[in-house]
Amino acid sequence: MKRPTDREEEQAWIERYALGKMPPEEMRFFENELVNDPDLTHKMNEIKTLHRVMQEAFLQEQALETLRKLQSRSRIKRRSVTMVRYIGFAAAACVAFMAYLSFSMPRFPDSENDFTVVRSTNKTTMPPAQRQVFDQFFEGQAHIVEGQYVMAVKNFETVLESNDLRPYFKEAAQWHLIVAYLKSGDLSRAEILYKRFDNCLECEYHVSTLNRWKIWWQINVQKLTS
Repeated sequence: MKRPTDREEEQAWIERYALGKMPPEEMRFFENELVNDPDLTHKMNEIKTLHRVMQEAFLQEQALETLRKLQSRSRIKRRSVTMVRYIGFAAAACVAFMAYLSFSMPRFPDSENDFTVVRSTNKTTMPPAQRQVFDQFFEGQAHIVEGQYVMAVKNFETVLESNDLRPYFKEAAQWHLIVAYLKSGDLSRAEILYKRFDNCLECEYHVSTLNRWKIWWQINVQKLTS
């Protein structure tokens, strides 16, 4: 067995030993050469050192790459957690709002508490029939507050039988009658009367959008569940 004389071949020969890729017989020959040639020992030590440094650099790069991946996953996880929390909050808010629409009683503007529900000007000149309309209107409001919706229906239907109502109080009575119908379970009449106010541009009794939503939502929820 001969030792390589070419510089590049010798370099490859030394590297094969350093990497443990020599067969046993060649390895014994190489180790005998190491004993007899300090220069070969020096070259072999340099190559081993170079391989160790390269291996450490490779391991370091692997560690950095692993760290980058973990950091990336952590950021994704944090974003996912944040998104989940946001979605959870939004869902909870949505459920809370739907519950509010479902169970909150519609609130209407305060009606003018005077004796001009009908066109008469004052209490002393108000005929008994017109005074009865006035009383029925506010009794209906009281019955809604007390949860006596069937009685409230009768009150507001009686009010609306009058042909002498001011537009403001006629609309007020109709809105209250919608709620009375709804709460007493008469959904069809509630819906029909509610639709009369769709796109109403000249209404005098102004009901807020939120309270309109409450009525619309409660009508449709009861239709689905009934």
